[in-house]
Amino acid sequence: MNVSIQYLESGLPAAGVSPEEARGRLRAAFEELPLAMVLLGWDLPPRVVEACAEECALQGADLYLWLPLLTAHGPFRPDPAWNVVALDGHPAVGYGHKPEFAFVCPNRPGARENVLHHLSAAIAGGYYRGAFLDRIRFPSPAGDLVRQLGCFCDACREELRQVGFDLTIVRQDLLSLTATQEGRRVATRVLLSGSNVNDPEGPLQSLKHLIQFREQSITSIVKEAADIAIANGLAVGLDCYSPTLARMVGQDLQALAGHCDWIKVMTYARAYGPATLPFEILGLADWLMGSGGVSELEAMACIAEGTGWLLPTSRHNVRHGGLSSSILTKELRRGRLSHTRQLLAGIELVEIPGMSELNADQIRADSEAVLAGGPDGIVLSWDLLHMPTERLRLANSLYRRPMARLSGCRQSTES
Repeated sequence: MNVSIQYLESGLPAAGVSPEEARGRLRAAFEELPLAMVLLGWDLPPRVVEACAEECALQGADLYLWLPLLTAHGPFRPDPAWNVVALDGHPAVGYGHKPEFAFVCPNRPGARENVLHHLSAAIAGGYYRGAFLDRIRFPSPAGDLVRQLGCFCDACREELRQVGFDLTIVRQDLLSLTATQEGRRVATRVLLSGSNVNDPEGPLQSLKHLIQFREQSITSIVKEAADIAIANGLAVGLDCYSPTLARMVGQDLQALAGHCDWIKVMTYARAYGPATLPFEILGLADWLMGSGGVSELEAMACIAEGTGWLLPTSRHNVRHGGLSSSILTKELRRGRLSHTRQLLAGIELVEIPGMSELNADQIRADSEAVLAGGPDGIVLSWDLLHMPTERLRLANSLYRRPMARLSGCRQSTES
């Protein structure tokens, strides 16, 4: 089975890496396991990119630009007026109030033009065989639907009006729905599983309309971004939420599959941070409990019903590695059902205190569950810079299987 890796996520640790150090760390990784693709972070000095490109060429691996699409990063600072507007009428709250997690609305014309222009500039230079698009979503509503579910901006209002829906009514319906305990429970289940709705004109129908609109909005801008990459001769990979959680952030994996060469799903069962399974589960649980009258047991049962996962009844267990490895198998099988192209499993292998603290036995158990799910490949996530060498060696023994090499560039897949 092919194994790929993410490397040099933009930020302080990556900023201090010299070209020689970047290449040396990458070369050491190649000595531990053959890598099909290296997904290299954004806003790196040109000499660092060049050094990594040279090493990938020497090793026969495809170099991708890993780039966030709908959030700020480096010199790309979108106008705050473009930010997603939440159900409460205010800009959606980003994780940790960080600019890089403040999402712009893909339906705002100015935002859309700037995002796509920045992508065009970023992929220029000739070093890359592909573009790996990250943060192609709306903010996750898991922590608080009222403060994070969007978008309710004027541009979205006009888009919905053109197809016969009044966003003002949708907003009123959802405020009514989230005001009751039962409404919050049902909304959680619909966000996770798309449960059948029996009231064709009520609040739940409004929620389903909003979910569909969000998915169409994300698919539309991803298509435009992919078209730009393809026009430049690049392959396209997408970074997406785990299948059960994807619709919660506006990602329709089946629709997105029509505009890329492969999708990596973030099946992170052990780490704790945005997009990981524990983080999103606990966000929903905290919202259900914090809004009053719902016990921890009831909140976890509600989420278990919506996901179809066997979950611990304790939030503490979820936070500290207690999710069953079988969830990984189930998620990847769900992904296979909805995804018609290459489906890659994102597996956290980083060691970051307080965020990702793993052990060899856990990694082995998860690898068996991942392989049972039948992905087309593995992406070791989310940054080689934080992966101990012995983990790369372990990953090689667990995931390497005889298999045709994953083609990196679109031209080779069509020849």
